[in-house]
Order: sequence, then C-alpha cells, then structure tokens
Amino acid sequence: MWFKITPIPEENLKKMKEFQYKSTDESYLYNKCMSPCLNKVVNYFPISLAPNIITLFSLLMNVIAAIITYFDAGFDFSKRLKSSTCIIIGITQFLYLLLDNLDGKQARRTGSSSPFGMLVDHGCDIFTNCFTCFNLTHLSLVGNNSIFSISIFFGLILGFYAMTYEEYKIGELHFPVINATDEGNLVVSLFGFFCGVFGQNWLKTKIYFNITFSKIIGIISLLGGISCVYNLFLHTYKQKSLVDCFKIFLDWIYFYIVLVFPIIVFIFRKRFYINYKGIIFICMCLLFARITMDLQIRIVTEDIIKGNFFIILVSVLLLVSLYFSREKDILFCLCCIAYFQIIELSMFIYQRSMQITTFLEIKIFKINPSIQI
Repeated sequence: MWFKITPIPEENLKKMKEFQYKSTDESYLYNKCMSPCLNKVVNYFPISLAPNIITLFSLLMNVIAAIITYFDAGFDFSKRLKSSTCIIIGITQFLYLLLDNLDGKQARRTGSSSPFGMLVDHGCDIFTNCFTCFNLTHLSLVGNNSIFSISIFFGLILGFYAMTYEEYKIGELHFPVINATDEGNLVVSLFGFFCGVFGQNWLKTKIYFNITFSKIIGIISLLGGISCVYNLFLHTYKQKSLVDCFKIFLDWIYFYIVLVFPIIVFIFRKRFYINYKGIIFICMCLLFARITMDLQIRIVTEDIIKGNFFIILVSVLLLVSLYFSREKDILFCLCCIAYFQIIELSMFIYQRSMQITTFLEIKIFKINPSIQI
C-alpha cells in the first residue's frame, strides 16, 4: 500500500539493546514531594502488575475527561462547562500525573524496565498532551473567533516536541525547576477544580484594555512552549555546537506544518476555522502524534531523521485542501486526510510494537526481564 510502514533496520534494533535512558528532573515538587510519596504508594501495587498497564490507565484518565468535555461542549470553546465536567477534568488530570510517574517506579521495582516501556510511556504522553490541549482550551474559555483559541494547542505541542527533540539531540531528557510535566499538570488539575467550584465567568474579566484571564492563559501556554524551544537551543549550543543549532531548523521541517496550517486556515479561511475547527484540531493532533512517535523511535534506535513519504503527503494534501472554494469540499478533504492518518498511525503503532517486542523478546502486558535503560 502507499502508506506501507518500512521495518526498522536490524542494525538499529541492535542499538536499542544498548540504549540508556537519561533524564534529570530539577523540580522541587517532584523531588521533595511527589517522588518520596509515590515510592511508598508503588509498594501497594501487585508485583505482577505490568508497568505498561499503569501507563495505559494514565492515558485513559484524559480520554475519559475529553469524552465528557466533548459531550458537554463539543468544539465550542466559548461554551461554559458544567461544574461536574470541570471537576472531572481536575480529578483525571491529577490521577494522570500520579500514574505517569508510578509506571516507571513499578518498572524499576519489578525489574522490567525496557526501551519499549519507555516508548509506550512517552507515546501515551503524546496523546495525553493532545487531550490536555482540548480540555484546557475548554476550561480557559478562550472563545472561537480568536487566535487564542489555538494558542494553548501551540504552546503544549511546541513544548512537548521541543523536549522530545532535545532528548534526541543531546541524549538526555531535562526537566527544569518548573516544568509542564510536574507543575504544569498540577496547575491544570487545580484549575479544573477551581472552575468547578467558582465557575468560569471570572475568566472573561478584563485585566488591562482587552486582555482577559482567558487570554492570559493562552499567552502563558505559548510562552511555556517557547521557553522549551529556548532551552533546546541553549543546551544544544552548550553540549554540541552552533552548527547543530542551525540543523534544528532543518530537522523540524515536518513539524512546521502542524504549527503553520491552523494559522493559515484562521487567517484565510476564518469562517471555516470557526465552524469546523474540530476536524482541523484532529488532523493536527494526528500529524503531531505521527511525527513525534517517529522521533521517539529514532531516539532509542539512534537513527537519523529522514524523509517520510506519508508525512510529506499529508502535509501537501492539507495545504492543497485550502484551494477549494466551498467549505464542504474542504471539510470532505480534511475528513479523508484524518481517516487515512488514523489508519496509517494505527498500522505504525502496531507494526513497530510487534517488531520491537519480538526483537527484545518481551510481552507488552506482562512482567519482563529488565533491559537496562
């Protein structure tokens, strides 16, 4: 088929066994509070509980919240959520924060750490990031007829991809003193509880001129993503060279469409954006997931970033779709693109999972002998 998934070369699979996962977390919240508490909590888990099951449950938390949010308000970012929906977002986001840390501790406790477990963990984080974008945009009440309706999406995916690429570039995942993984998820959780108790009307209060609390949240999200990009260039310059910093612009060529396409639609097809931003959001999240997953696999296999025919094709089709004059034609084109993205992404996840687990001789949902990472 035209979107056939090329297997990982055997020489790259062999490098996976030599891969060592490195990360530093400077967060006081994590080091002084969360980690010590979760080290005790994990001891109550059955020793037979596979870490990947915990990882999937962490993803399920945000899936549940997103489904409830969708049935409450759809893709109308100007509609106020029910108090119960806001509280559910707060609860599920907090449970995700806990489970996302517990899976790694369970893996080390059972001696079942592996590069594949890291891929499952970070792969679920990709989808969680997309669902969090959706939930947080609704909580923030940013509206539909404003660039701020995509600023939260921009900030979160930009930050996530920058951190993933930083791991690819310098071989280490670095979490600063204040980061989206620890403090960010906790703030979203508390924000959900706060909106559930006090409502969302206060978000429309003007602070200065036409700047409201809703817009402030969008600005903070965008600045958070930009700060991750800044850290990427800073650490690359310190550990590599200035030339490597310039190479980042070339390596990110596939990611640009995720950032540029919504802006193009908003500027030149604003009415279509307002009416059908749901399908735009879905297409961008699927493309973001595909690009980031490909990058994460290249991290553990020490492969270089190469051209991907399917990603290039999707990017071209997205831009071509805007040449149609009728909104129904654009909508039909984007729905077809999303459909084929789902098929290709599902095939990519399945084939990569089967190939890697077969090579490493491990089971996805069972305790496996540890492969040092």
